[in-house]
Amino acid sequence: MAYAGKTGESRRLRAVPNSAPANTSRPISALATGIAIGVLVGAAVALLFAPGRGKDTRRMLRRGMRRVGVRGHDAWEDLRIELQHARRQMKRARRRARLGALNAGVDAAVDTAQVVV
Repeated sequence: MAYAGKTGESRRLRAVPNSAPANTSRPISALATGIAIGVLVGAAVALLFAPGRGKDTRRMLRRGMRRVGVRGHDAWEDLRIELQHARRQMKRARRRARLGALNAGVDAAVDTAQVVV
């Protein structure tokens, strides 16, 4: 039979003194650093085990990076154009709302003036 302590004592759970608090969170910079290191290590391994010659591999990488750059530039340009369009639409909607409120105010003033007269 195993010893279970003194009889009649209540058993309480205690926190382990070296455990981290539950509300501790790592900053996002640690995640970004880990991702960057992973990308660099992956690129180095890919270059080491590339099936082609070094010159061919570098040329393929340059072409690929150029394509990525062009696609990225195009995407940012498309986003800029869409945001400009949305901005114009918002300005027009505000202008219409102001004119509608102004017209409603003028109509109300005319109605009030007709009632007074």
